[in-house]
Amino acid sequence: MKYISFLFFLPIFSFIGCDESSSSFTYDKQIVVMGMLESGTAIDTVKLVYTGEVDKKYDPAAYAITNAVVKVIGMDVVFEDSLVYDPKTPGRYHSINPLKIILPTKTYRLSVKTSDGKTVSAITTVPDTFSIVYSSLINNSVVKYNTFAPVNFFAWSPSRLHGTYLPTISSLDSFPPLILKSFIRDTTENPRPDKIGYRVGLPKEQTYTELPWIFLSYYGKTRFDVYAIDENYTSFLNQYAGTRGGELAGIRYNIQGGLGIFWARTQAKGGITINLTP
Repeated sequence: MKYISFLFFLPIFSFIGCDESSSSFTYDKQIVVMGMLESGTAIDTVKLVYTGEVDKKYDPAAYAITNAVVKVIGMDVVFEDSLVYDPKTPGRYHSINPLKIILPTKTYRLSVKTSDGKTVSAITTVPDTFSIVYSSLINNSVVKYNTFAPVNFFAWSPSRLHGTYLPTISSLDSFPPLILKSFIRDTTENPRPDKIGYRVGLPKEQTYTELPWIFLSYYGKTRFDVYAIDENYTSFLNQYAGTRGGELAGIRYNIQGGLGIFWARTQAKGGITINLTP
């Protein structure tokens, strides 16, 4: 299945009712957190915005939260990092200390205090390290696309403290001029996208997957990785999948005092990169 990010609905998702006219919605301004920790790296992004009114155009810059005090603190490890606001990206806070590295198996708490005195917090535990142990594709190889070829098989060692595995296929040609000709679709109405990626959630115990060629959409440099995802994001994905066509207001978040998701992931060692040709 093609994975669709949760970010598209969070900023405007603060109203009551699902089948009433927009005039009956009650706007409830809340803080939305979108933050991820990745094992072995410094903190790249914690995004803070306010919810918008459902009947008005949403402008990220207008609803971005600035001048907040944002910290990530270790619960079972000596760690504290004060994140800095990035004026170039609305709502983004990030670490400026490359030595503040997130460690696997450790628990971290996010603490946010806005300029008007509102506070939110969240906790996540980072999954353990693990590795890809087998791939039917050879790393750094040139591979000819073939719909009749067998599926591609990948296996990895188990992680710990995770909720699911997320095998990921992505194009390394990161913007349209670099993405080579599509063998599926590339028209004026459906132009080449800025980014290409597929993510497939698996059961917690499953340490392998078979991916057919249909998951690859464009020629060029393609990367296969596996991520161990924490319980927070796993729970969110499960809820989101269950609400399609239903009541989105039933979503539960792991943010105390606000909406959104604060989660962690660990990337498997031994990712596979191929050059896919016609």
